[in-house]
Amino acid sequence: MNHVQIKNATYNLIEDRKNRFPERWGKGRKVRNKDGSFSYRDNYKSKEFGRRFNIWKYNNGGQGYGCSDNFGQMHPATFPEQLAQDHILSWSNEGDVVLDPFIGSGTTAKMALLNNRHFIGFELSEEYCKIANERIRKALAEKAVGE
Repeated sequence: MNHVQIKNATYNLIEDRKNRFPERWGKGRKVRNKDGSFSYRDNYKSKEFGRRFNIWKYNNGGQGYGCSDNFGQMHPATFPEQLAQDHILSWSNEGDVVLDPFIGSGTTAKMALLNNRHFIGFELSEEYCKIANERIRKALAEKAVGE
C-alpha cells in the first residue's frame, strides 16, 4: 500500500502567548540554517510573545455563546467564532478557499468572509442552510459597511 503525505503549504502560527522571561538573553542558542545544518547564535533575546501551544482555550459558555450574533443559538452544536477565525488565520491566506463540510449555522463561512477568504460549505438540513444563508448575507453587509 502506498501512502501519500500531503504537507500544508500555509501556516501562520498565532503568536499571542506571553513569554515568561522575554528579557533573558540566550547564550549559544542552537538554530537550524536554511541548508539544514546547525549553528549557534549568541546574544539572542526572546520576543515578548511566543507561538501558541497546541491547546487553545475559548469561553463558550453554552449553546451559541461563542457567537457575536443570535444565529449561533439556532443550532445545537455551534462553536466559538474566535475558534473558527483562529484556524482560518492559521491555515490560510487572504483569497484562499476554506472548506466546511458541515456548515451548520455558518460560523466558518462568516469568519472566512470577514477575514477575506472564500468558502465552500455543505449541509444536509434545509433549516440550517436557511440560517447559514441569512448569517452569510448579514456578514457580507457587515463587511461592506466596514470597508
